[in-house]
Amino acid sequence: MLKVVGASWLQTRISTYILIAVALLGIGAIILGEFGHVEQDGIYSATVLWNRKGGYRIDFWGQGNDLTAVPLHAARAYYKTGIFEHGWSYIEIETSSKYPDTVQAYAAGLLEGSLTWQLIHHHWYNTIRPKCEAKPAECQKLTRYLRDNTAIIRERAELMESNDPFWHMVRLFYTQLDGLEAGWKFAVRRSRVSVSLESEHFLWLALASDLSGFQQVFNISDHLINSMIYFKSLPRDNSEPLIAISHHTAAPYTQMLRLIKKYTFGYHVLPMTKTVSLTPGRSIVMSSYPGALSSRDEFYLINGENRELVVIGTPLLATKRNEWSFVYPEDHVMLTIRLMAANRLATNSQSWFNIMSHQNGGASALQWISFEPRSMTVLLVEQLPSITVAMNYTEEFKKTGLITYVGISNFQNIDDILRPAKKDVNLWKTRLTHLQKNITTFEQFRNTMRGCSQESCEKQNSKTDRLQELTYRGDLEDVPVPYGVIDTKILTIDVNGFETFEAISGPSTSHSRLPFKWSTSFPNISHVGHPDTFDFESITPKWIWI
Repeated sequence: MLKVVGASWLQTRISTYILIAVALLGIGAIILGEFGHVEQDGIYSATVLWNRKGGYRIDFWGQGNDLTAVPLHAARAYYKTGIFEHGWSYIEIETSSKYPDTVQAYAAGLLEGSLTWQLIHHHWYNTIRPKCEAKPAECQKLTRYLRDNTAIIRERAELMESNDPFWHMVRLFYTQLDGLEAGWKFAVRRSRVSVSLESEHFLWLALASDLSGFQQVFNISDHLINSMIYFKSLPRDNSEPLIAISHHTAAPYTQMLRLIKKYTFGYHVLPMTKTVSLTPGRSIVMSSYPGALSSRDEFYLINGENRELVVIGTPLLATKRNEWSFVYPEDHVMLTIRLMAANRLATNSQSWFNIMSHQNGGASALQWISFEPRSMTVLLVEQLPSITVAMNYTEEFKKTGLITYVGISNFQNIDDILRPAKKDVNLWKTRLTHLQKNITTFEQFRNTMRGCSQESCEKQNSKTDRLQELTYRGDLEDVPVPYGVIDTKILTIDVNGFETFEAISGPSTSHSRLPFKWSTSFPNISHVGHPDTFDFESITPKWIWI
């Protein structure tokens, strides 16, 4: 044993142990360096632990994990920062049904807020901050409205949730929002950066499906997020047809900080007891935005036990919104909350419609398609704050093999209320009919939805109405505007459920257009966190947890 001159035997022994430990650490470092290098894969994971005495604790796992081995506890999540690689980031969150629903909701919020905190701040900075700096008085009015509604509805939900599944889902929405804010603030403190957001900012971001309508009502912005829905039945030999679906979102380019989310929550229909069943819609995949607790561009793939449901929406074209959309704060549950409640509680299209009709109000006019793959049931739903109507479109779809919706009402009573601006839609309908006439394969469908028909890629007519263009780019107008189609989602389904799903981010490069580039098109518009150039191929998210 090494003896240090002038030292006691105890000191010598301690010194020796320290030297041995240092040597072992050095050897371990060499071994890890050679054989156990942790790949920095850009996928960050975390879990939430909870107990009644200690409350919540977030464990961050960093990068390079075997995601199948990440323990569930109350909740677990991973987040991939892929915006510079393919135009999308994505997050998957799973919660355990063994925990009370409020614990699951808060834990899910904690994970999303803490893992995506930078995206949330960037998105707020690019989208909400500029509008409210330009119109502070109008934003204050909307903030008061949202705050008043939140206080009233939260109190009502806590009183009624024990016996009413709808109100239980309402309470869980706000609990998840509480967790989102807490997780964001925790991550900011942990990162030691000097940024801040108020509670009202999180409310604005979370109520994503309501925000466009309210911004119009309160004269903050007239830029809606719009979508186009396209269903096509493709024949197959000796089999049921393949259903191909596309969904295009048109929005201000500042909205291009995108997230694809998968929520797999172990919620129960009522506050958890031993006999209460899980919600029918266990898993929801959606194209979304940072801080949003719904899709906002309204694209949802819902899975439950032996059932699937597709829900896709687009705003209805409307004028003079102030005459029909404004209601008192206490009169309604926000669209975002009703929508997520319906997605979780619905067992079929009809029950989805019934839930969406409950506590209806707000400032949104929307057109929805809900589709049940196993029964091939198609339901068309249109909704204003004052009315919700539906029509079973199954037989019509079987006959024509085509559905196209761009926000033009199919119901006279809705049309009479909206009084939309007169538009010559015959040319657009003729063009769509022509486009789909010879489409018989998925590849043809996919090419068309990405901007090229099988016949040609003729130059786009920039004068065509932007709401009805598959690939509209406002940056290419004679007087450029920072608005256009910012994504395409393409889905295939058969009677057994979902088959394929892909998403393309950014303005279209069809017709030999150059990719959209912030630095040359709109360098002075805030786009913090965005890639400078949007030139991406499609991605197919590969989820880890069932």
